[in-house]
Amino acid sequence: MVARYSFKLFADTKRMHMELLRALTAAVDAKDPYTRGHSARVAQLSLWIAEHLNLSEKRKEILEYAAILHDVGKIGVADAILAKKGRLSEEEYQVIREHPVIGHRIVGGVNFLKEVAEIILAHHERCDGGGYPNGKMAPEIPLEAKIVAVADVFDALTSERPYRKAYTVEEAFRIMENEEEGHFAEEVFAVLKETIKAKGWPPDAG
Repeated sequence: MVARYSFKLFADTKRMHMELLRALTAAVDAKDPYTRGHSARVAQLSLWIAEHLNLSEKRKEILEYAAILHDVGKIGVADAILAKKGRLSEEEYQVIREHPVIGHRIVGGVNFLKEVAEIILAHHERCDGGGYPNGKMAPEIPLEAKIVAVADVFDALTSERPYRKAYTVEEAFRIMENEEEGHFAEEVFAVLKETIKAKGWPPDAG
């Protein structure tokens, strides 16, 4: 009886934490109509890639949480910067670069999301060490963060922005291929292309 009650209490606490964090993510999406739905699409694409890579159910669950919450740190970024139609200044870009750290701080405060927080922190790292916030090299970056990175960039490219129209899938692939060697994990990017060709994009287009 005690064990059953303890499990229910844990499950209820976990659900409440996720509802709160999803609400924060929705608040970030609501800051800019051009990014509305971005987190959900990144989560969907990340799971497609994870299935192809045969990740365990536990790792897929962690990945899904991380993908949904990857931009939660933008709650600490001014609306004027997020919605700016022109090129960001160096100072504004430095503010944007803080969002993985802010997200890590927010999510890392929830005990069962410690691994999720590490993925959020690393999702803008580059395999060549040129990413942020810590300049990690490929072996130091969690596979889940590499997956979220690819899904994040692909969805951003194929979504409309205030300063440009959405790129087609083929155009997005070409842009990403120009950066693949240094930016993305080669095997993850290859799975992305295979998955999109098989399922179509956006998710309801297949």
